[in-house]
Amino acid sequence: MTAIAVAEATPDPGVSPTFLCDDFLSPRERRPRGPLEPWCTTLARRLGHARADTSANLGEISALFDEAASIAALLDRNDQAQRLRRAAIAFLQSSAERGGDPAALGHALFHALALGRVERATGRIDDALFTFERLAALPLGGSIEEGPLAIGPRRFAELASFSPDLPRALSTAAIIEALETLIQCERYDVALSVAQAREPGEDPAFGAFRREATATALCRMDLPGEALVFLASAVAREAPSRRLVFEQKRAEALAAFGQTEPARARALAVGEALLSRFDAEKPSLDDLLLAARAARLLSLLSDASALPLALRALLLSRERGDVPLEAELALRVALGGATGAPRAQAMASLCAIALESGHRIAAVDRALAREGVLVVPTTTAARAPSFPGLCEALLSLAPDV
Repeated sequence: MTAIAVAEATPDPGVSPTFLCDDFLSPRERRPRGPLEPWCTTLARRLGHARADTSANLGEISALFDEAASIAALLDRNDQAQRLRRAAIAFLQSSAERGGDPAALGHALFHALALGRVERATGRIDDALFTFERLAALPLGGSIEEGPLAIGPRRFAELASFSPDLPRALSTAAIIEALETLIQCERYDVALSVAQAREPGEDPAFGAFRREATATALCRMDLPGEALVFLASAVAREAPSRRLVFEQKRAEALAAFGQTEPARARALAVGEALLSRFDAEKPSLDDLLLAARAARLLSLLSDASALPLALRALLLSRERGDVPLEAELALRVALGGATGAPRAQAMASLCAIALESGHRIAAVDRALAREGVLVVPTTTAARAPSFPGLCEALLSLAPDV
């Protein structure tokens, strides 16, 4: 153990959970959450092309169901998200029966996984965990039934013979969802047990996700020594592409356990590394999410460098088209002491998000209200006028929905 790790393993007394954040940062496939109405019209156009030959476009139609269900969730229409997921399963199951394409059933299993997310969003935590558990167990001889979809050991083995990557991809996705759920519902001891159950030959990205869950659980369980030593080890062995995530987690843990100056030094290092990365290459959505987290911590530590980092990330985030991320960064700039042009840019972003994007973000509405900008609540239909038609078109593809 390094001298720094030893020093950080003996924190000052007192824990401040304000500095901790449980959202996962490990790089993963993330879809930008753009303005809702343009998103709907794009999906409708894609669906029009895909319907010309549904058998040849099963993957595209599955993706359209997936994105439409994501929009439903952003509109707080979990009932519609659930209906779309079940319709996707019915459509894909029916397609597999008609054409014998095993890939259709693989897509259907991931929609079953997404039903677990809907259960989580509606507070049905145990149902969600049961869904994830059944899917993670499929490669181990388990079975699952979801509407018309019934997959047992023999059928899953047939699917795996056509798609060798399916077992690992499905079990990894299910375990990730289970870990997110356990952390979200504060079952940290169970999350720790799941996260520490390492699989032989696991994907490095999944390993990083497990380690991030372990660090979060240790911090939330008020185990400073274990958390800080674990994070020091994780930083030392992580691949360069993921190392900054664990530096950020370590900075948050240090701040939470009372070591604000070491926390500030590490958060500043994360911010500087991100700014250098932004100069060298086009940032990914993961990079910008990490920048938002670093700016958050620096702001909580009353460090002036939070503002330029947030402003730089805000300007870059517009190119990525992720509205909630842009809102978070714009709020950080607008409420973080910016003046002149930077503040004007942030307020313009907030106004556009509230009035034009279709997203409803309470913190944005509150910030605008303090500036005298009244945001009139809008209906779901007004937020995404073409969404009902998109749903109707997708639902018409599925039998008996």
